[in-house]
Amino acid sequence: MSNKAMPLLNKNLNFKTITHGFFTRKGGFSNKNNSSLNCSFNTNDTILNIKNNRKLVCDYHKLNIENLKTVKQVHSNKVLTINNLEQKTNEIEADALVTNQPNLILGILTADCAPVLAFDPINKIIAAIHIGWKGAIKNILSNTIDTFIAMNANTQNIKLAIGPCIGPMSYEVKNDFYDNFLKINIKNKKYFTNLNSNKLRFNLPEYIHDEALNKGVLNKNISNLKRDTFIEKEMFFSFRRNYVKNIGDCGRMISTISINKKND
Repeated sequence: MSNKAMPLLNKNLNFKTITHGFFTRKGGFSNKNNSSLNCSFNTNDTILNIKNNRKLVCDYHKLNIENLKTVKQVHSNKVLTINNLEQKTNEIEADALVTNQPNLILGILTADCAPVLAFDPINKIIAAIHIGWKGAIKNILSNTIDTFIAMNANTQNIKLAIGPCIGPMSYEVKNDFYDNFLKINIKNKKYFTNLNSNKLRFNLPEYIHDEALNKGVLNKNISNLKRDTFIEKEMFFSFRRNYVKNIGDCGRMISTISINKKND
């Protein structure tokens, strides 16, 4: 096993001023259902494995593990702004992290939900956002963009990248799920396709894409890796895949972004 974490990159975030990555499940120390780059402490894994895995991620950013900031993700619409390295975040309930400070690694954990990374290259603001269907319906992305605006960002400058998540061909949902979205807006019907008389498919990435558009982010600045966590077993953890196969919980991938410190 090679203990080196190499993330997937998105050309939309190809700036020298930041480092970013959508990490896969490969390159870490964990085994069994957590094999191998599990970065979540809320899994059946050893603390040592997780710390070693997180250190590999931080090595990629050329920063220490103390520079990595994660939160207690609860499928909310809460955005946490981080102002300094000393700020304690691990036990704070939130699903998006924002900062304009260098050398802070913002990290989001996923295993089917969508990790979204955002960057305003003009004002040097970054975000890492965790978006499942509950967060999507609660407007976690809009709240994050509003936080950018409050920090003087212009939405037309924001670059946004959607990472690996459960794809529209894999996300089977029931009618009550469908009804929840139509109660908010009848136009949300467009994000669902019929699978058969009892099941529907939901397009989470498209929903995220359109919410960004509606907030004023330019279409050319929104990109999607189009990698399906449910299908690509060797590359990604998938909570739903494990549930369907009745093999218990799985690890969590991490997606990260940081602002590089200027050389003096």
